[in-house]
Amino acid sequence: MTNTNTNMRAIDTLREEIDTLDEELLALIERRLDLAAAIAQAKGEDTADADSEELLLRPAREASVIARLGSLTRRIPKDSITAIWRELMAINLQAQRPIEIALHASRHPERMHLMARARFGTILPVRASASPQAALDKARAGRAIALIEIGEGDWWTRLGDDPDLNIIDGLLGEGGRGSALAVGRLSPDRLGEDRSFAVLEQAELANRLGRGEAVLPIAVSGNLNLCVIERVTPLSRAAA
Repeated sequence: MTNTNTNMRAIDTLREEIDTLDEELLALIERRLDLAAAIAQAKGEDTADADSEELLLRPAREASVIARLGSLTRRIPKDSITAIWRELMAINLQAQRPIEIALHASRHPERMHLMARARFGTILPVRASASPQAALDKARAGRAIALIEIGEGDWWTRLGDDPDLNIIDGLLGEGGRGSALAVGRLSPDRLGEDRSFAVLEQAELANRLGRGEAVLPIAVSGNLNLCVIERVTPLSRAAA
């Protein structure tokens, strides 16, 4: 009985320590958000800027931070690191300039909704768009990320010539097959470096594959291919 009471007191003490740590973690998160907001203000990134139609997303910076923290973790799974820090970054960006996800997914709307939340954070509202073009129009205004299911027509074929919109990311299903594209008003230098997307004609696709580039077609329309391009070292002929 004495041992049981001792153990319970020890457990209560540990729980009190956890409660204290939770409060400290919350304070650190709030401090991080304050610092991120100060950086944005120092850069002049506010809604009154001339480039205010561009999203505040920084996919390249996001990927760099998550990769660095993933290399430091001892117990936390890397997928959890990704989810936690994506949420933190989304909270910060949403506080600076609110945006939404304009979703068009007639085949798997619930699945796309969940994938949108996992990729861009639960704080962003997800609102349905009646068509791919309606979602793209919202993205072009700079107040939304268009998330459109691949297979909803050939809307993606026009992205290669669009001066305002870029493919931010792809929410890909198993086996590398495409599920949806996230499209927004974002300059190419802010996009992630490890994986990109492009609309390639058949001849260009063949040339890139011939050079050993990691290019995977995920949708086809006539002579055009929607491709995922992974950043890897091309195979040399000597190593082949």
